[in-house]
Amino acid sequence: MAGDLYLLASRYRLIERLGQGGAGTVWRAIDEVLDRQVAVKQVRVPERLSPQEHAEFIDRAIHEARSAGRLRDPAIVLVHDVVIEGAQPWIIMDLVTGRSLDKVIKQSGPLPPEYVAAIGLRVLSALEVAHAHGMLHQDVKPANILLDGDGSAMLTDFGIAAPISGVGDRFGSAGSPGYMAPERLNQQPSGPASDLWSLGASLYTAVEGRAPFERGLPAAIAAAVLLHEPPYPARAGRHLGDLLMAMLAKDPAVRPTAAQVRHALHKVVGISTGTFTGTGNLPGAGRGTGTGPGPAKARRRWLLPVVLAAVAVLGAGGWVAVNALGTSTAPPGRYATAPEPCRLLTDDQAAKLIKGAPRRSSPKPGECEWLNDSTRGKLIVRVWAERPTEDLSGPQVAERRMASEERTRAAAEGTSQRQMWGGVNEVAGVGERAIVQNGLRLYINSNESGIADSRLLFRTSNLLGEVIWHREDVPTDKPNDQKTAIAAARLVVAALPE
Repeated sequence: MAGDLYLLASRYRLIERLGQGGAGTVWRAIDEVLDRQVAVKQVRVPERLSPQEHAEFIDRAIHEARSAGRLRDPAIVLVHDVVIEGAQPWIIMDLVTGRSLDKVIKQSGPLPPEYVAAIGLRVLSALEVAHAHGMLHQDVKPANILLDGDGSAMLTDFGIAAPISGVGDRFGSAGSPGYMAPERLNQQPSGPASDLWSLGASLYTAVEGRAPFERGLPAAIAAAVLLHEPPYPARAGRHLGDLLMAMLAKDPAVRPTAAQVRHALHKVVGISTGTFTGTGNLPGAGRGTGTGPGPAKARRRWLLPVVLAAVAVLGAGGWVAVNALGTSTAPPGRYATAPEPCRLLTDDQAAKLIKGAPRRSSPKPGECEWLNDSTRGKLIVRVWAERPTEDLSGPQVAERRMASEERTRAAAEGTSQRQMWGGVNEVAGVGERAIVQNGLRLYINSNESGIADSRLLFRTSNLLGEVIWHREDVPTDKPNDQKTAIAAARLVVAALPE
């Protein structure tokens, strides 16, 4: 009986559950006001949020769903409304018929490269529209790519999109193992390149019939994304295979741009010798246009003169330096391993810096923090050592990593919603080079106070370090306190072993 079915906001009658994932549950529903079918996403609210964090999460969900509702592209599933009921957000979207790409892959196996490239062009169009409006999708994956009856692709689940602010998703509500870019797993700033990485992983899955970092457990998948290169996609053919490997580069700075991706996908579609009229009769399913070059020959044609250096990753265990494949003859630098961060600052020094008796802890390897429970001020120290590649010394790798971090942080400057980041400034006398940036995130219920962070990044030889001075209940007229971060960084550098 219709009367027994849940009625959301006195308007949307939930009929059946269509799917469920980490970000929430999707229902088919009837809009009883307009008498039409819609899709309703019941957004999952992270557990163990404080009342303030819960209110902030709801506020963000409302704002981003409304922003997503302004996106217009033939490949975007429209967002119509957002409702708050039962202390959680519900997002109302178009109900799209057809099958998701992941189901098509399961039923039909690997798809022809030309058809995969055509899907990629449609999804890329949707992403470019979102990025032009200052939004990231954050959950591009085969399950969120819908194939209509005519075979055209649409990208759904824009309701959990996030602003391009250079800051990671604080609540961790978006993303799926194997389709989250390394920088997002590292809890580092993400941008359009992160969505393009996820698109590359999705297209790889479509053309190969398996995910690029397929493993048995989510933790193993995350480790593979951070530490390993995917196998060269043998079914993709050379043109698409080279593109996918370039899109899956660990470093966002060396991935192809959206324009380069579009050009390459058009080239692959132009290779097609057949016409695709729908997903029910995919010709050549399970066959490619020829095997591509092996991994050794596929070394990033897209990177041109850019060398893929060793990648510093912040996984579940903190910053870890990852050596490049092969044995390097380049100078390693002063530090074979990173020193223990808790030994670089004494408790007495921390007490003077944060003005109170600190509580010290080491939440992750490579990271140490001192917390003042009374003021809730927190000082965080991270250090990691970069290693040489075949062509670059350890210090050169560290220089490139720092330059990449500087570009990413500079891109975050400005105001997005209730988050404000200042410019990136040079700091003299801290290691061989140091930069600092101040940020303030306003509380959901106040325009006068919020949470402030001063982030200092330094380099000395092949060692990189970060000092973060985190404060709560900070007035908007006193948002910056980079002096504490700088003073702490000077002490940390002075304590480094020679």
